[in-house]
Amino acid sequence: MARRFPYKPLHSRRAGALARRLWLAACFYTLCTAFTAADTSHALATDGSEQPPAAAGGYLARIQLNSPEEVEGALRRAEKLFLNGEIKSTPAPVVFVFHGPEVRIFFKQNYARYKPIVDLAARLAAFEVIEIKVCETRMGVLGRPKTALFPFVGTVPFGPAEVERLVDGEQYVYF
Repeated sequence: MARRFPYKPLHSRRAGALARRLWLAACFYTLCTAFTAADTSHALATDGSEQPPAAAGGYLARIQLNSPEEVEGALRRAEKLFLNGEIKSTPAPVVFVFHGPEVRIFFKQNYARYKPIVDLAARLAAFEVIEIKVCETRMGVLGRPKTALFPFVGTVPFGPAEVERLVDGEQYVYF
């Protein structure tokens, strides 16, 4: 007698394609989060209690939890440091590279939901305190074109590669 399992196997092509897409999305998410692992080599990367060190290339915001609250906190911190004169808007602003679910914050259709965060980001970008870059690969996963972003938001082909380029190549330090 054949052993029966409590589920039905999926035989349709559509179900197989969906399973492959979900698997690819999970792999992509794992890859993206691997690049955002915490670096506790500098106290500023974890608790923000120190003044930023002098940066040869500039400052790069570290977003680890991919939450709107964390994004807002980092933006408020950049604003506070700018108002206190601890960071200058020139020669390079604080760069924010978003490549996780927090990308949704900067879609025009989500403005009402994230209004305080978007308004703060737009204000800081206008004063050239920050520069926001969003991962085009993540936008593709979410099925959104570049035109769905606010005008002050730029894009990069692959967010984790941009972070690596800024840190290793341009000598940016985490803020």
